[in-house]
Amino acid sequence: MRRLAALLLLTVGVSATELAWPTSSPRPSGAALETFIQPTVSGRIESGLFGMTRNDGSRFHEGIDIQPGWVDAQGEPVDTIRAAMAGRVAYVERAVRGPYGRYVVLEHPEAELPVYTLYAHLATVDASLAVGRPVSAGHPLGRMGHTAAGVDPITVDRSHLHFEMGVRLSDRFDAWYGRQAEFRNDPNAHGNYNGLNLAGFDPLPVLLRPRADLATVVNSLPNALIVTARASGTPDFVRRHPQLARGELRGTTGWRIEFTWHGLPRRWTALNAGDPTIPVSGWRITEVRSGMRERLEQRKMLEEGRNVPGETLRRTMGILLGGA
Repeated sequence: MRRLAALLLLTVGVSATELAWPTSSPRPSGAALETFIQPTVSGRIESGLFGMTRNDGSRFHEGIDIQPGWVDAQGEPVDTIRAAMAGRVAYVERAVRGPYGRYVVLEHPEAELPVYTLYAHLATVDASLAVGRPVSAGHPLGRMGHTAAGVDPITVDRSHLHFEMGVRLSDRFDAWYGRQAEFRNDPNAHGNYNGLNLAGFDPLPVLLRPRADLATVVNSLPNALIVTARASGTPDFVRRHPQLARGELRGTTGWRIEFTWHGLPRRWTALNAGDPTIPVSGWRITEVRSGMRERLEQRKMLEEGRNVPGETLRRTMGILLGGA
């Protein structure tokens, strides 16, 4: 049986954020993954975890899938879904019109690093939830389900909570989206909470602790790729996440951006006029970390066999700098 001891080696700061397990079940510290992670139809427990865990490692899974603790006579889950930490309601989707089905997004501006949490495939959403409403850790958000649209149906026996934690790339996502020819016939129904604008990290090591310093968590993520960009002023992302920025922001004409292998811009270093690493225009890859290439290529951060930006990196940089 696989155990979670390694996942619990997480630095906790003095001012760490209080965390709640996001379902009715108790926090499964020390339990085997099989007892609380819901796999896909493959039956592979890894398929319910964060990362390149789907389709034999070729498809990225943005969060973790938590199985129900209780079901009714029809096999439907009865677990209450709860806020993982204190915050406010940022987005509520009560209709089933996308892969997430019914879902709720919370923002957590008081955490050491502002992050979002996302709760998807809900059977029902609590009627009292409204955008802007504050919630405490453990506040009821809805009931676990198996709702989804536009993808293979989630059968009742695979009901689960899809849970994500991460950072929002831009407050101006809708403007970027509207400029993309590929989306001309596909209106953005979810505003800034479209999945393309969300960059997550593995939430499981965080959820397994009662408290966590989220700035420390993100700053501790391994660096995989570095981009240098010409950009005057302070990008929207940096204004909202100053905890991830380094250097003197006044007089900035460029940025050194360090990415995780899965595409989260984990550190920004301001570059002033005259820095020879700043490209004449646009942006370029300046470093690929040893040992990270395979995962970067799988995630489409790089094209195969070349230090050329892949689809995911091109899109992410467009969103980030489009809001500068």
